[in-house]
Amino acid sequence: MVEFQRYSGAGNDFLMVNNLSGELTNHREIVLDLISQDGNNKFDGVIFVEDSDISDFCMNYYNKDGTGNALCGNGLRCITKYIEDNNLSDKNILTIEAVSKIFKSEILENGLIRIDFPPPEKIKLKFKLKVHFSEWWQLLTAHYADVGSPHIVVFIKDIEIPLMKHVYEVNVNEWGRNIRMHKDLMPEGANVNFVEIISYERSELSIRSFERGVEAETLACGTGALSAAIISYAIYDFVTPIKVMTQSGEYLTVDFEVVEGKIRNLSLTGSARKMI
Repeated sequence: MVEFQRYSGAGNDFLMVNNLSGELTNHREIVLDLISQDGNNKFDGVIFVEDSDISDFCMNYYNKDGTGNALCGNGLRCITKYIEDNNLSDKNILTIEAVSKIFKSEILENGLIRIDFPPPEKIKLKFKLKVHFSEWWQLLTAHYADVGSPHIVVFIKDIEIPLMKHVYEVNVNEWGRNIRMHKDLMPEGANVNFVEIISYERSELSIRSFERGVEAETLACGTGALSAAIISYAIYDFVTPIKVMTQSGEYLTVDFEVVEGKIRNLSLTGSARKMI
C-alpha cells in the first residue's frame, strides 16, 4: 500500500507521495491505483516527492489519467508546503526540479508561497480557431502561451455565440474539450482558459480552466493563471502584479517585469495547505 497525503493549492488538489528513497518506479500504475481509491477521484493528480541531483528536491507530477512529464504551478507550492509540514528541510527557500528545470520556491511571512518561473517559451497572440460552442460554428480569437505547459487563453468578450457577460456562464467542460482537442493544436493539444476581465484599473481577472490529463475543469490552474496574466499584459496593457480569481474563490497573484521586450522575474504566489 502506497502512503499518501492530500494537499490543495488554491483549489488544485493533489495526492502527495514521498518517494525520496526512489523505490517507487511504476509511477503510472501507482497513480491510476491511487486515483481509483474511494474519495480520490476528485483529485487532479499525484505528486511524487523525489531526490534530485541538481536541486533540493524533485517534483515528479502525474495527471490523474496517468500521463506524466507535466509542469504544475500549483503543485510546486504544494510540494513546498509538504516538505515544510513533514520536516524534510529546514530551508525557507528551496530549489525544486520539475520537467528538467529548476524552480525557486519561498514561503512568505503571510504563509503564502511564491514560485519563480523562467520566461515563457512561446507566446502567440490574436489567432483564429474555428470552434463549435453552441448551435453555430465561429472563428474565435484565441491566444497561446507556453510557460512550461501549453495554454490557450480565450477572453469571454471575444466569444460571439453565445454572448455572455460573466465567466460563470461558460460551459467549460464541453467548450474546453472542443478547443483542447482542436486539430490546429494537435498532437499535444493544450490546456484551455476562459478569462473575464474584472477590472483594468486593478489588474484583476477571473478565470476558469480546462486541463489536459484531468480532461475536465479544475478549480485552479497555476500555469493557466500565468498565461492569462501575461497575455492580459500584452493585449490590454495590464499593470503588474495581476490578480487572478480562480474557480475555487481564491486569488493567485502573477508578477513579472518586462525588460527590453522580454519577460523577467516571473512569479506565481498563492496558498497551499494540507487537507484533512
